[in-house]
Amino acid sequence: MRRFERIAFAAGVLLFAGLVVRLGPERVGRQLLEIGWGFVPVLALSFLPQVFNALSWQRLLPEGSTVPLPAMTRMLVAGEAVNAVSPVGVVGGELVRLSQLSEVVPPEPAAACVAMAALAQFCGQIVFVVTGFPLVLPLLPGRGERAGFLMLSVVSIALLGLVLSFAASKEWRTRALAVANRVGWIRRRVAAVPERWRGAANDALAAFRARPGRFAAASAFSLLAWQTGAAETWLILRFLRPALSPAQAYAIEVLAVAIEGVFFFVPAKIGTQEGGKALIFLAAGLDPAKGFTLGLVRRIRELCWAAVGFGLLGNRARRRAPAPPASAVVIPRG
Repeated sequence: MRRFERIAFAAGVLLFAGLVVRLGPERVGRQLLEIGWGFVPVLALSFLPQVFNALSWQRLLPEGSTVPLPAMTRMLVAGEAVNAVSPVGVVGGELVRLSQLSEVVPPEPAAACVAMAALAQFCGQIVFVVTGFPLVLPLLPGRGERAGFLMLSVVSIALLGLVLSFAASKEWRTRALAVANRVGWIRRRVAAVPERWRGAANDALAAFRARPGRFAAASAFSLLAWQTGAAETWLILRFLRPALSPAQAYAIEVLAVAIEGVFFFVPAKIGTQEGGKALIFLAAGLDPAKGFTLGLVRRIRELCWAAVGFGLLGNRARRRAPAPPASAVVIPRG
C-alpha cells in the first residue's frame, strides 16, 4: 500500500474514533437499537444497486460475449467485498472483477470492459450529484454551504466534460497526453504503467467511441444505482425517526455522494462515510449523531455484503483448486 493511502486510512480511522468519542458510544448504540429488525429490509433494498451496477457492467461486454446477469452480479459483489474492507483504495475490487471476468472473456477485452464500467459509474455519480442540486438548496440554510455545493457542481460538470472529451476524441487525447508528458512526475507514472494496461485503456476508449449508445445505457443503469441509494437513506431515516421527507433524504444522499467523491482516495471510505453524513446533518440543522448513525448503518450493510462477497470468492477458489493426484490419495486397508 502506498504511503499516501496509509496516511489517508489512518486519518479516516482517527476521524471515526474521534466522532464516536465526541458523540458518545452509548448515544450511537441507542440509535442503532432503534433500527432493530428494520435492518432486514434495509439489507434487502441494498441488493438493488448491485443488480443495477451489474446491468451497467453487462452493457459493456465485448461484442459476441454473453455473461448471465446472476454471474455478473456475483462478480460485482465479490469485487465490492474487497473495496469494503481492504485498505488499498478502490483498485483491489477492480482487479478482482477483472480476474473473474477474464475466466469467461479474453483478458484484454475484459480489462477494457472493467475500465469502461468504472467510467460509466463515474458518469452516473456526477449526473446524480448535479441533478440533485435543486433538492439540496432547501436543505442547506447557509449561503456559504450553498455556494460551496454550487462550485462543486460546476467543477463536477467541467470534469465530466473533460473526461468524456478525452475519451471521445483521439486527437484531443493525444494533445492532452503531450501536455501531461511535460510534467515530470506524470511522465514517470505513465511510463510505469505496464504495456498490457495501456493497451487495455486504448481498447476501452475505442469501445467507447464505437458504441456510445451502450455506454449511455450503462451510465443510466449506474445512475439508477445511485438513486436507489437515496431510497435506502430514506428508509434508514424512517427507522431513526428524524421525520424527513423523501426529497430531504434524496438531498442528503446527494451531498453524501459528493463528499465521498471528493475523498475517493480514502480506502474503504473509512471515516468519510460517517463523518460526511454527520457534517451534512450539522449543516442542515439536524442531529449530527443521527447522521453518524446513518453512515454506520450503511457501513454495517456493506460489511454484510462483504461477507457474502468473500464467501463467493472462497467458493471460487475451492472450485479452481486442483484435485490431489491419485498417488497422494491413501486408501485404508480393511
